[in-house]
Amino acid sequence: MSTTGSRDYGPAGRIGVAVPHGNPTVEPELRALIPADIGVYATRLTHPSLRVEERIDHYIRHMPDAIRSFGTMGIKAFGFGCTGSSYMAGLELEDRLTAAAGNECGVPVVTAAQAIRLALAALGARKIALVSPYPENLAEAGYRYWDSAGVEVVAKLRVDPALSDTHHIYELRSDDALAAIRRIGKAGADCLLISGTGMPTLRALRVLCVEFALPVVSSNLCLAWALSSAAAPALAPATPGQLLVS
Repeated sequence: MSTTGSRDYGPAGRIGVAVPHGNPTVEPELRALIPADIGVYATRLTHPSLRVEERIDHYIRHMPDAIRSFGTMGIKAFGFGCTGSSYMAGLELEDRLTAAAGNECGVPVVTAAQAIRLALAALGARKIALVSPYPENLAEAGYRYWDSAGVEVVAKLRVDPALSDTHHIYELRSDDALAAIRRIGKAGADCLLISGTGMPTLRALRVLCVEFALPVVSSNLCLAWALSSAAAPALAPATPGQLLVS
């Protein structure tokens, strides 16, 4: 019997993350980024609607259910891994729902979009070049979201202009993100943002952080950083990019 008092997995704390049911990207990217002493556990966000707007609205309005699905695990922080839900809800409703879920369940709650906001503030970035994998209506909601957050989108690019549903995002590759970032205009930007938790970006980020003078962040990178900061502050770096080289 162990007498160390330390868990085999997640000795510094456990975090929970909620992921859209078809999203194959959040768990592997967060596990690769978050310090090894923090345990990472996921629950799936489900809804039967064929309409993306209805699915993602349901996800963000039912965060307490997702948190409760972890039972007695004792998570130190909860991450909501669907940036598109925040964009469609808008900043004010997102903040209200997040605060209510955190108060109801007694755990810090952060969405991917809120994590990006925290990261941009830490970087002192007020102007961004934005690459996203979304259908047009969801991309437009994202532009409105950043405008309401006081962040100027100086350049924008959709990875696949023909995309009509979020499910196809999950078939994109990190190379698609890399190619898009290399095409987008960067003049006047303080930071490059790859939005969306479903498109793989980790390999692209590791290339771009060497290739570009500007900081480059993604939804999953920012969420990993914000959750690490909430669960085990001593293990979290000052800015998200440091997780790429730690």
